[in-house]
Amino acid sequence: MNATKLFPRLLAVSLVLAVSPALAAQIITDSDIVATDNNMIGSGNGTLDFLFFTESAGGSQNSGGGFDGDDANTDMPTGAGSTTAVESFITSINELRDFYILNFPDGQGGSLIQELVVFVDLNQIGGSDPLGLNAFTVVKDYTPSFGDDRDDPAGTDISSALQNMTNDGYAGGTVLAQLDGPKMLPLNEQGAGWADYAIYTGIDPFDPALDGARLLFFWDSGTVDGPHNDGGESIFLSGEYGVIPEPGTMALIGFGGLLLLVVRRKR
Repeated sequence: MNATKLFPRLLAVSLVLAVSPALAAQIITDSDIVATDNNMIGSGNGTLDFLFFTESAGGSQNSGGGFDGDDANTDMPTGAGSTTAVESFITSINELRDFYILNFPDGQGGSLIQELVVFVDLNQIGGSDPLGLNAFTVVKDYTPSFGDDRDDPAGTDISSALQNMTNDGYAGGTVLAQLDGPKMLPLNEQGAGWADYAIYTGIDPFDPALDGARLLFFWDSGTVDGPHNDGGESIFLSGEYGVIPEPGTMALIGFGGLLLLVVRRKR
């Protein structure tokens, strides 16, 4: 079985109950960026996804099925001459938790999800044209100095217009996860509407140290060697797939049929 393949939530059962160590910045390395395959993770607007960054208004309100999250940043390149993206998405830990509890419930009021995995749908022209990723950073409790809804994501519904204004204009906070350096993301032959990569952040969204946190996701892409050359990039949380078994961390067990035991990777 391909260890990079994702499995539907109806087959996924997490049996790991781990107590998080002291909150520390996680470093995202090459091994934490996993190519997906077989057109298994849809990324179309209007699905169960929680969209962070996208290129159009469709589905950007991030609401449905009892969930109403902050609206997506819709300022990603559209193929109309823009080759770079320097964008931020702001939300609260409460909304991330609500999303996971709704889509991956554990039957006890919580969720099966124990690591925040961010999916990336690339739409570059030609398989030989990679996308350069300069930075991907997750920040806790940035300074609330915007003077608008972005200062209180837990108590407001941040609009796409405000998300689009943030760019890299934020200050303060604690870095929860960041790349160890720039990356090149080759087109993964998935086509539009399918995730090409999953980025493991090492962040447990249910860590008590995150209670009440404001969260900011910063994305900087489109280098000289890897510019955006087409539209449609999306960065999101999937409402159908929450985890990817990695080499050495996946096992199958029988329990009235096949159930997937997803063991959270130890850092």
